[in-house]
Amino acid sequence: MSNKSANDAYLTHTMWLLGLWISSFVALSLSSSVFAQETDFPVLSGRVVDQAGLLDEQTEATLTATLASHEAETSNQIVVVTLPSLNGYDIFDYANRLGRHWEIGTSEEDNGILLLVAPNDRKVRIEVGYGLEGALTDSLSSIIIQREILPEFRKNNFPKGIEQGVAAITQAIKGEYTAPTTKTNSRNTDAFSEKFGNYVPLVFIVIVGLTQILKRSGYRKASNGAFPAGFGGLFATIASGNLLIGLAIAAALFLFIYFIGSGNDGAGGPRSSTRGGGFGGSGGFGGGGFGGGGFSGGGGSFGGGGASGSW
Repeated sequence: MSNKSANDAYLTHTMWLLGLWISSFVALSLSSSVFAQETDFPVLSGRVVDQAGLLDEQTEATLTATLASHEAETSNQIVVVTLPSLNGYDIFDYANRLGRHWEIGTSEEDNGILLLVAPNDRKVRIEVGYGLEGALTDSLSSIIIQREILPEFRKNNFPKGIEQGVAAITQAIKGEYTAPTTKTNSRNTDAFSEKFGNYVPLVFIVIVGLTQILKRSGYRKASNGAFPAGFGGLFATIASGNLLIGLAIAAALFLFIYFIGSGNDGAGGPRSSTRGGGFGGSGGFGGGGFGGGGFSGGGGSFGGGGASGSW
């Protein structure tokens, strides 16, 4: 295939992917607008919005003071909200959109956290802003829900469950909350990974090293796929704790790049990057500035980090 034909094929493929991405983005944006119009979000009246009436006045005041102190110390905004029901909406979707609608956290740091409880649906979620996803990971959020919140909710002791959840969240942000070593934390680890886990870096270093060997042997397309496949597999292994998953990801990446991604045999092309998650930048569906009690969001945004639970 001539260079001109290869470049034409690459351009056609790129334009097809771009058209698919634009179509998907428009569809998601339209669904977001419909959701925002149909949903009557509660007003951000303070750091604790107890519409379900789960908290007594003293507990609400104590939580508000705790969250205000944490915000003054760290600038992180944490809001507790209870709703009688989600009215049929998925809690993951609702919490993400509510956090964006309220703009919890600052626009510079995206350091907001939402603890949402819907007792009639028996659902709870910790929604984490972009900037705190490294400190309060999805797995740690899940552990806090399972270990600190749900046991009390099952006893109908909602105030204690919420208080323990807030305490664990603030500790996790400071790096003071440690997850216990349980089967839950290692559920993705298989016997193969446990036996050969110490050799994981070596396995993928060898894969990356194949790049030069294949290139010198004339297998240019194969060499183009070996390097990203090696690193992709290493990252997947570390993230999942499962060597077999990492090897599968590496193989899939290699085959994709070999048969599709390298169709132009090395021709360059423009690349673009977008921030992952969500439907837009800071602000979501509406402006901040709900002023109840002098408290409002600061322009923060969310990308879907966190965890959900039910009882």
